[in-house]
Amino acid sequence: MKLQLQNTPFIDDIRNVKTFRVPKNIILKLLIFAGIFYLMQLAETICIFPFLLPRVFDWARQQTEANGGSLSSEETMDAINAIAADPANVWMMLFCTVGGTILVLLYCRIVEGRRLHTLGFCKKGAFVQYLIGLGLGFAAFTLTLLVDMLMGGVRFEGFSGSVGISLLLVFIGFLLQGMSEEVLCRGFMLTSTLRDHNVWWAILVNSILFGAFHFMNDGFGVLAMLNITICGILFSLLMLRTQNIWICGAFHGIWNFVQGNFYGLPVSGIDSGDTVFRCTLTDVTLATGGDFGLEASLGCTIVLGIGCLLLLFVPGFSKKQDAAAPSENA
Repeated sequence: MKLQLQNTPFIDDIRNVKTFRVPKNIILKLLIFAGIFYLMQLAETICIFPFLLPRVFDWARQQTEANGGSLSSEETMDAINAIAADPANVWMMLFCTVGGTILVLLYCRIVEGRRLHTLGFCKKGAFVQYLIGLGLGFAAFTLTLLVDMLMGGVRFEGFSGSVGISLLLVFIGFLLQGMSEEVLCRGFMLTSTLRDHNVWWAILVNSILFGAFHFMNDGFGVLAMLNITICGILFSLLMLRTQNIWICGAFHGIWNFVQGNFYGLPVSGIDSGDTVFRCTLTDVTLATGGDFGLEASLGCTIVLGIGCLLLLFVPGFSKKQDAAAPSENA
């Protein structure tokens, strides 16, 4: 079978556009990525704080009245973390990832002199590509669930009855959060590395980083790291084959939503609140992923691995596109 990954107008544009200022040294690129990742977390924390402060003040008042004394900084930080992790607040945290997305876009535009199309924001066919991404993400996680069910790791419990405005908010929030991570890892890091290095090197670097920044999630382990890295490879291949980031953002966002709020499973170790259906995990760890969830399961490895092979060898995914012109790009 012929390998389908090859130079495209999108890759040529990234490598040839003169206004794209990025250091050639890979170590400097990694340091910049680390700095931007940190600033993204800071920006998202600043965005969420106005939502959390009333709850923190209310908790502090109740604790002071109950204990009749001052609160330690350790108790306060534990309370803030608990409030932030409350499933009822998940949609707020997801919406605040927009702050991180804006920061990356501003950095790329002001510091690196890049236009949006070098991050994969191609206007032509964006809506259709986004819908395709939603369908692929839904199908991919559903297939993962079915494989793990066949392996005895998941039991389907039925309809939970949780359908309302909070679910809609979480759905929109996951779409925003999925795009935020794609802008950082694929829009920024993949293309920055691709500017001066081999395509495969660019794919591996951003995918490994994508896997690594999940290390603080509950239940993170070797299989979780492997699967998240493979997921990063799949998203990288999808972006390079279709020459846009919209399909990746949609795939990523709905994958998380379907996992957490459609089927009722942990999203990378996080409880995301209300669900449409309810599933329970058994003690078959390889088919459940443990506390991390199905993203650390063998079923996920199989489905994502097959997806990568399809993108590598099956023709027909690539978007037919002439040399990228500024007038056709956002």
